[in-house]
Amino acid sequence: SMSKPALAATAAACALAVLALSYNQAPALSRGVTARSANNLRTVAANQLKGVNPATLAKVGKAVTQLVGPNASPAQYKQLANEVACATAIQGKNNFLRDAACANVEWYGPNRQNWYPGGKDVVPPHLKGELPGDFGFDPWNLGEDDLQERANEELYHGRWAMLGAAGILGQDVLSKMGYPIDAKWWNPGKQLLEGKPIDYLGNPNFVHASNIAAIFVAQFFLMAGAEIYRGYYESEEGSQGMYPGGMFDPLKLAKDPKKMQELKVKEIKNGRVAMLAMLGFYVQGFSTGKSPLDNLNDHLADPFNVHAPTSFN
Repeated sequence: SMSKPALAATAAACALAVLALSYNQAPALSRGVTARSANNLRTVAANQLKGVNPATLAKVGKAVTQLVGPNASPAQYKQLANEVACATAIQGKNNFLRDAACANVEWYGPNRQNWYPGGKDVVPPHLKGELPGDFGFDPWNLGEDDLQERANEELYHGRWAMLGAAGILGQDVLSKMGYPIDAKWWNPGKQLLEGKPIDYLGNPNFVHASNIAAIFVAQFFLMAGAEIYRGYYESEEGSQGMYPGGMFDPLKLAKDPKKMQELKVKEIKNGRVAMLAMLGFYVQGFSTGKSPLDNLNDHLADPFNVHAPTSFN
């Protein structure tokens, strides 16, 4: 009762599974894969399948169909076949096949890294490894109802945190380099609220900010424009609107899909670190009244007496 595309995809999945399983035992197949020739691979794989009992292949096809469902798309069959090949390569310690079949498998899918090594039972059922940075950690089931939206919100906050952390440290570094800049990152905003002007990079001829209302209006229109632009592409492309692609990709980051998948994971991991860093900056700033680098220098000068617990005193 399967459709022709699904049947063809099932056959392809079975072929790839047989190819992967027989790779280590078949010298001819090994040579074909090593040669990286599509024609050689087709010929060798066909020869391998000639010796397989059709009834066995039918059973494998039925099992595959049960795994992905009767209405699965060819892409889902391909994904399953890729996972079978990857798992076989890892088990057989076949580095070449692993590199070919396990692209990004450490970050996505059921074989991805888990926050609790060996503890797949602790992963909530709604976390299936489909999104960047999914390590199976959601103890409060925050993403159970709308996982994609929660992931987008985390990405927003991560990006703002990376910008904020870079700005705070940059201001601190420039102050240490001798620029007439206050190292305490909270002071510029405080000065504006008090009606005092601030000069970017300590130079009044560069940007002389003195009117907080004008700054608010400028920021409002800049942010509104960016959000409208992003929202348009998000509505057109779904979650793809969160990432480079289409008209907005000046660095051509989306040119290589596999590389893009890896970059997504790197971005959310750095965003999570930045959010923790921002939390640390808030706590240390309001408990010690010093900049991050000043606190770091104090700690390095006397690590046993100057640390987090003592800073709250």
